[in-house]
Amino acid sequence: MASVALIVATVSLVAMPLLARRVRAAFRPVELTRYNAVTMSSGVVLLCIALVVCAVPVIVAVGGGSMLNRHFFPGSSIVGWFSAITAVTLIVTMGIGYRRVRKVEDRLRIEPSVGVHFTLAGHELVVLSAHQPLAYAIGGHHPQVVITDGLLEQLSVPELVSVVEHEAAHLSLNHRLHLTLVGMLEPVASWFFPTRWLVDALASALEHAADSQTTDWFATRRALLAISGAPAVAGVAAFTAGNLVDRLDALGGHQATPDTPIRTLMYASAMMLGGISLTTLVVFWL
Repeated sequence: MASVALIVATVSLVAMPLLARRVRAAFRPVELTRYNAVTMSSGVVLLCIALVVCAVPVIVAVGGGSMLNRHFFPGSSIVGWFSAITAVTLIVTMGIGYRRVRKVEDRLRIEPSVGVHFTLAGHELVVLSAHQPLAYAIGGHHPQVVITDGLLEQLSVPELVSVVEHEAAHLSLNHRLHLTLVGMLEPVASWFFPTRWLVDALASALEHAADSQTTDWFATRRALLAISGAPAVAGVAAFTAGNLVDRLDALGGHQATPDTPIRTLMYASAMMLGGISLTTLVVFWL
């Protein structure tokens, strides 16, 4: 029974961003990104801990100790081996995703000798000489908003201002941490397809939050339509990232007032699921 409660609670906690996406009007856009990051990361950490704990009997046996017959999940030593392999695979895969994100950041960061550099609201604005319309933001110690000449040629002044505001919002809202989480999940999605839905939900929420910080939503919408074919890289705050239809729909009207009852229920559900997972883990070892 404890194993069932643990599985249901941790998996549900990891999947909360999918439900939050369906009721996103209940949250303010910036708040939704924090909710998604906390619930999803907490669920993954608790799941990894549960898998490691279940693998302890096998680890002890391999080390020459006596076999401990304590498993969260019903079964023999096969369950312990499966838990150990799953935990290692998940941790290593997410580690690979983390390294990829950092490499992409290093590759896309523009050196002082390249392009034209300006200072904008405490961030560095870089204009590159490139025909392709492109806009992205890189966080870290030297945050940058990067746009190209192709973008300047294709967009009107209000649209260009919206794009720059959008990218600057990613930096001011510290979305680098959230984007790192998205990038860490990308390799997992390559072998466990349901993770793709989670990645899309997290990425779309980030773009909604940045869109909401622009002063002219209609100009932001026009800019998004104008350069919707521009590429986006996982783990980087590119203007064309996220679900295009969802973003256009959100930008098509006025921001709704958050639905307090649904919002309260979502927070209560996340706290309950986290409590069940933690309680099950603690009670197991008492």
